[in-house]
Amino acid sequence: MKQPWWKRFLSNFFTIPLEKVKSEYSTTLEVVLNKGRYALCTEHAVYSYEDLYINFRDSFYKIDLDSHKIDKVLILGVGLLSIPIILEKLLHKNYSYTCVDIDPEVVRLAKKYGLPQLESKIELHCTDALEYIKNETATYGLIIVDIFIDDKVPSVFETTDFLQNLKRRLEPNGLLMYNRMAQNNEAIEKTEQFYKNEFKKLFNDTDMLVLKGNRMLLAKL
Repeated sequence: MKQPWWKRFLSNFFTIPLEKVKSEYSTTLEVVLNKGRYALCTEHAVYSYEDLYINFRDSFYKIDLDSHKIDKVLILGVGLLSIPIILEKLLHKNYSYTCVDIDPEVVRLAKKYGLPQLESKIELHCTDALEYIKNETATYGLIIVDIFIDDKVPSVFETTDFLQNLKRRLEPNGLLMYNRMAQNNEAIEKTEQFYKNEFKKLFNDTDMLVLKGNRMLLAKL
């Protein structure tokens, strides 16, 4: 959905609300126009912000994506498709994407605001990411986990079973990126414990990028 030039111009000076909807999973979702970009927000978190979704933008700049043979990308947690937008528009990557989100409102908003900006092949699935990854048979060169309910990662996505299913879906030399909140000491400690006690035990080659307000966990096959 394209906004008129004057509205994009004004959004450089103040945030312009576009749409607010009730969500079964995140209570309230709001789409705003800010700095000429669409952002999808909840009360305590930003789910998506085009190329200003800096936790992924900055992570991609730090990672040598060309060292991995990536054709297909699996994204768990859709937002407004910021991740494909960054990869296509900023990094000029020609990937195909399978995007999964349980929230029908998020999927609807992604189709309305994100999908028209992209030329890449995008498959959007409105389903439970836990069940999807359990039953999926395809493999991917890049898997991204960006799953939050407001600012919390549901505990079912912190289990060894879930991580094992992710590992099975990675191609040889594939890359897993797992986005975590680090907005306060409690969140940082929880992420570091998850990284140490679950993530590093399952994957041999791991790293954790320190970002502003987030941590990006990386695993390579």
